[in-house]
Amino acid sequence: IIRIVFNNLDKPINITNGAMGLSSVTPPSIFGINLVYPSQFYYVVLVILGAVIFIVRRFEYSKVGRSWKAVRENEIAAQAMGIHLVRTKLLAFAIGASFSGMMGVVFAAKQTFVDPTSFTLLESITILVMVILGGMGSVPGVILGAAVVTILNLQVLTELTDWFNQLSLNEVISIPDALSPAKMQRFIFGGLLILFALYRSQGLLPAKQPTFDLKELKEEAEEEEIQPVISTAEKNVNL
Repeated sequence: IIRIVFNNLDKPINITNGAMGLSSVTPPSIFGINLVYPSQFYYVVLVILGAVIFIVRRFEYSKVGRSWKAVRENEIAAQAMGIHLVRTKLLAFAIGASFSGMMGVVFAAKQTFVDPTSFTLLESITILVMVILGGMGSVPGVILGAAVVTILNLQVLTELTDWFNQLSLNEVISIPDALSPAKMQRFIFGGLLILFALYRSQGLLPAKQPTFDLKELKEEAEEEEIQPVISTAEKNVNL
């Protein structure tokens, strides 16, 4: 829906230039250095990735992070515990959109051109596959899932397509062009989702839930209760 809206925001007031997109995006500069080479953007992305991982880790065990986990697992139970569903979901959407927007700026600066065709349904499906493949709620898992899907798209599927095309040219086999692996991305991603839903529903690297020893927690609580009494007694003895 967002893509369709942006595709039509060229009238009555031209905001996105419609289907023509935004061209001639000026490359950014950092400390007076113009970023024009892909290697420069690589280091910028690494810095942003580190910042995002740090922020997500801080959120993970915070009150907000625990609310997100509760809503993800069971909305009814979360609401019964006093979690405001709409506010929690909107906060998750806003923070996720801010991360996406930050990387969108880097994408636009690197490409120097942005148009609606850069944000299709397949892009959303690809991101969904990355998350489910790696493991929902697991930062290392999502990174691994993104790496696997990216390698699958850019290298494995491309090489398979070239190999099948070579076999077709040599008249070894005959494969229609519509069935080439590069054009079967959605089918392959759908198959991966089904396989992981059946046999590995938690993903490649599932999120590790913190475990607590109730006996140790009880002992720590008792020590915390006893410690002020001991301190008061020592003060009275000193007096």
